[in-house]
This record gives sequence, structure tokens and C-alpha cells, in this order.
Amino acid sequence: MKALFAAVAALALATSASAAPLNFSNYGHQDLTGFGTDFTDVYTLDLDGSTWLSGLLGTGSLLNGVPAIDIRSVTLRQVGSETDWIQTLAVDWNVADTGFESWALTPTLLGAGQWQLEVVGTSYYDKAGHGYSVDLELPEPASAALAVLALAGAGLASVRRRKA
Repeated sequence: MKALFAAVAALALATSASAAPLNFSNYGHQDLTGFGTDFTDVYTLDLDGSTWLSGLLGTGSLLNGVPAIDIRSVTLRQVGSETDWIQTLAVDWNVADTGFESWALTPTLLGAGQWQLEVVGTSYYDKAGHGYSVDLELPEPASAALAVLALAGAGLASVRRRKA
């Protein structure tokens, strides 16, 4: 039990350490029609090797007001693989004309190569300054190695306990 607790603690510490976050944002969406203007923003990130990735997206306003931008989907894509984000804070756009939204990517193991982050939504404001910001967290290589070591230790402790 002590070995399992130590392994879990090491894993928690390892996954909490991360390299500098990647940030993508766009606060330039405008609706000049008065009916809402749809947009699709695509960002590219290159991963040298397989890695865990987590992220948060939040809507906001550079004008110190409540944003008028509806994010409908956030997806990470690579040929043959797709990971959808989960909306954690929503606005009922049938009732409100402004509001804050947030989306999250739970820690997900992504393969090496080029990935595309796609953000799809609708802008409901006639001036620039309403949009969103995305923060992606990549673990440091040393912390990923520590996580693997912690899992290996937990596996060895489990095998030893079964033999005893």
C-alpha cells in the first residue's frame, strides 16, 4: 500500500509539472450583419514525439465587457485521429446575447506529428475585441519520465505483493 501511495504521489507531481504553455487566441471576430457571423479558426502544432496534452479555452473581451461570442466546438485533429474538447461553461444563446464560455481538454496522449486545433463558433458583436484564448499544457520531458517510473514502481510493488 505504501508503494502504491508513493507511486500515485510521484505520478501527481510528475503530471503537474509542465513546460511553458502554448497559447492561441483571436479577439478580432466581428459581426457586421447583425445576425451572427460564423467562423472557423485553425491552428497548427507540431509534436516531436508522443506526449500528454491538456488545455483550456475561455471566451473574453478586450473591451472589459461580457463577450458576445459562441464557441460551438473545439477539436484537435491529426490524420486518423480526432479529440473533441468538452464544454465546461455554457451560455443559452436563445435567452442571452452575451456570456462567458469555457472548454477543456482533459489530459490526452497524442502521437507525434502535426496536429490541428480547430475552433468553430459565431460572433455576435459588431466591434473587434471579442474572442477567445486557448492555453495548452505540454509536460516537461523529465516529468513524463518520472510518471513512467512511478507507474513501473507501482507495477513492481503489485507483483511483489502477489508473490508474498
